Amino acid sequence: MGDMKTPQQGMTRRDFLVRSTVVAGSGFLSIGLPGLASKDAAAAGTAAFTPSIWFTMTPDGKTTMHIVKAEMGQHIGTGLAQVIADELEVKWADVRLDTPLESVANFAVYGLAYTVNSGSITTEFDRIARAGAAGRMALIEAGAKVLGVDAGGCYAKDSRVVQKSTGKSVTYGEILQKVTIDKKFAYPADFKSIALKSRDQYSLIGKSVASLDVPAKTNGKAKYGIDVFLPNMVYGALVIPRTRYSSKVVSVDDSEAKKIPGFIKAVKIEEAMGKCTGWVVAIADKYPTAVKAAKVLKVKYDAGPYAALDTPALLAQYKDLAKNEKESAAWVLEGDVDKGFSEAEKTLEMEYTTDMICHATMEPLNCTVQMTNGEWHVHIGTQSTSFARMTLTGYLATVLKKKPEDLKVFVHQYLVGGGFGGKQDYDDILAAAWCVKEVGRPVKLIHTRESNFATSFARTPTYHKLKAGIRDGKLVSMNQDIVCGWMGARFGVGKKYGSDWLQLDSVDGKSQDIDQWSIGGSDHWYEVKNHRVRAWNHETTTWAVQASALRTVSNSYNIFVVESFMDEVAHAAGRDPLEFRLSMLNGKGGNRGIPNTGYPPGTPSDYYMDRLWISLPWASENSWPSYESATVGGALRLANCLRVAAGKAGWGTRRLPPNTGLGIAVTAAEERQSPTWVAGIAEVTVDPATGSYSINRLTIAMDPGIVVNPKNVDAQIRGSALWGASQIMSERLTLKNGGFEQSNFHQYQPIRLAQVPEIDVTIIASDHHPSGVGEPASTIVAPAVANAIYNAVGARVRHMPIAPEAVLEAIKKAKA
Repeated sequence: MGDMKTPQQGMTRRDFLVRSTVVAGSGFLSIGLPGLASKDAAAAGTAAFTPSIWFTMTPDGKTTMHIVKAEMGQHIGTGLAQVIADELEVKWADVRLDTPLESVANFAVYGLAYTVNSGSITTEFDRIARAGAAGRMALIEAGAKVLGVDAGGCYAKDSRVVQKSTGKSVTYGEILQKVTIDKKFAYPADFKSIALKSRDQYSLIGKSVASLDVPAKTNGKAKYGIDVFLPNMVYGALVIPRTRYSSKVVSVDDSEAKKIPGFIKAVKIEEAMGKCTGWVVAIADKYPTAVKAAKVLKVKYDAGPYAALDTPALLAQYKDLAKNEKESAAWVLEGDVDKGFSEAEKTLEMEYTTDMICHATMEPLNCTVQMTNGEWHVHIGTQSTSFARMTLTGYLATVLKKKPEDLKVFVHQYLVGGGFGGKQDYDDILAAAWCVKEVGRPVKLIHTRESNFATSFARTPTYHKLKAGIRDGKLVSMNQDIVCGWMGARFGVGKKYGSDWLQLDSVDGKSQDIDQWSIGGSDHWYEVKNHRVRAWNHETTTWAVQASALRTVSNSYNIFVVESFMDEVAHAAGRDPLEFRLSMLNGKGGNRGIPNTGYPPGTPSDYYMDRLWISLPWASENSWPSYESATVGGALRLANCLRVAAGKAGWGTRRLPPNTGLGIAVTAAEERQSPTWVAGIAEVTVDPATGSYSINRLTIAMDPGIVVNPKNVDAQIRGSALWGASQIMSERLTLKNGGFEQSNFHQYQPIRLAQVPEIDVTIIASDHHPSGVGEPASTIVAPAVANAIYNAVGARVRHMPIAPEAVLEAIKKAKA
């Protein structure tokens, strides 16, 4: 991560255990433990200052922030370091980053090393700020001793402790060279009483400092997972399985591969955990050789139960499943929906569908695994070192017939060359580890683009059936039925899949699982007196395509559906879409958000607000401390964003060119309990003769609470918006004969440079707890574009992505 050291370059596991041990049974973090000292400091016999697990300060004045969140382009290390450094009052020029290896195993202290849902700043802000403040307090006390003055008359600023009355000061480095700091803080108990700065006292938070990882990324020093090289290492390339999932290898003919110099072996991967099904890996001394060998290996397959499955068949099954209401599970249930329909003056019923898309990261999936001295070492850029370690430990325990506690598994984190939710699955690690067992050497497994696409963990295709009841120009009743694959099933979410503590029950009295990561976004923030959302898990999709998380997860399709449908309802009610939305974003009832009750926040009674992902076991009080909720203000903050965006876009005040329209959408992605408030307006021009369209401009207003680094937030919003534009314009993954049809970027087409619109971003900073910014804006683009197309030419398209052919067909239908 720029200056961020990989674990083998910085602290070893043994070093870390010595330097920041948590006192057994007490939860105490000790200040003054032997630390990570510079060479000069070590020679002088002085110790580093490690007041907590989040940073180490050496007597040369340098401070290393220990970051356990994955860096994948969002500059998270810089953001987290800013929070610590601000409270610590350390000069930014003295800040460094690293990733402690111990964080992988010790999530009882660090929390789960897991980077998802734009949640890093949100979940970590409070406790790392308090860690910084604790360090500042200890340094002021020690600095006062060095100065021979009363600590109450001192303050810290720019890596110095200063006496207020005289201006006498001493640097942090000088303090550590002269004083042994020996003070203990109980975590989390004592952290709660640590005073934090007021918002107006921030000096680094809210400042657009340069990201610390950028220099190394530009000069070639940065290390990604694909850059790892180990002594005696060999390479592996995957033979693409017959189907995405459940192929079985019948036989392998390696006669042609043996003719290739450097080819070593064809390895059939042990599928002990139901992963890597149908995988055969060609092992060679060089990667090009491995790829060449993989192409000539002749593998016979039993294609499995999904051999004839295709996308149209899935959609047909979805529609049939939705007819059986008894099989559904209710995610939202407010009022009497059916009675509301019976009392409505008008009803509106529509169907929406969305295609699969995949992560298509610039860095293909890869990992390097080594076994040495009885220890297994994984070198990878991953979104969760914790899950990587747990998954490999479970696999090795199964295939080696050992107890998990007897296995030593270490995961070394590197920069991630794009994640988007796609680097939190670990088939590649398991396959590489099995290859290590087979060839007795370190193995570096790298996907080609083709094998990367073929084994993608795709976002599920979806089918939605919606109905609205309208009376007196108001939406009085709404039902949304959703059929799709559930990503949580593969991660063991729910009793049916072996997990009680991740169980989310339906709200209609049924003992059924609900997977919020596949349904979220449908529980919108509009006030609708009678509102119901029913969901069906299509098991075949879940397993046949390995339905998984993808940037904003279910919000990426549910917001498209909800916001497009809201426009349809507004038009049916004879109301302006802006005014219609604002009338329902009133912050009443459950849409008010969680009350701001300080530390910790209260638990609201609303049924959907009880489903807090921060209450999961790894987010317990001993792991992630509670924090001021980002939902304070509720739908009123969303309404404020909408007013800002509409005003800047000139909604209702501009004369637009022919066949050009504006479209509105709002979202509070991610999950309802951890939202970021966003509104967007798309300006789109359509060619009515061909159906082709262009996005001229996107106007986005976001309220993320406290903004740690404004320029970085702005950049993430823009990148997220482009992802959203790409989803609606072109990205599409389809299934045929059990495998994905698109094999590379000539068939799977992200947005092109010529299609990039002008983007106008407004960040509405506030004093509320910070929320995530990397994903939410992507969800509003698709519905805003769909609504703009309708307003431009009267063509309503209810499928994502929106192809020009579909627009042209809708234009013809509207004219008929």
